[in-house]
Amino acid sequence: MNLHVFGPDSPELVKHVVFRNWLRHDTADRERYGTVKRQAAQQPAQRMSDYNARKAAVIREIYERALAAAGFIEGD
Repeated sequence: MNLHVFGPDSPELVKHVVFRNWLRHDTADRERYGTVKRQAAQQPAQRMSDYNARKAAVIREIYERALAAAGFIEGD
């Protein structure tokens, strides 16, 4: 389990909600994210940052689509 704590003016809460909502909406990205999480978890990691680094590229790609769909950034 992870606990995320953000300050009252942090944009991270909005980003997390947009990401969550996108995964609920987009089956392909939801499945891709699940696959990369499982693959990252199967590899040995000395630190949590190792696990996070394995997921980073896919997460960035999904964030781009999710934030564009929500109108926060311009998409391709």
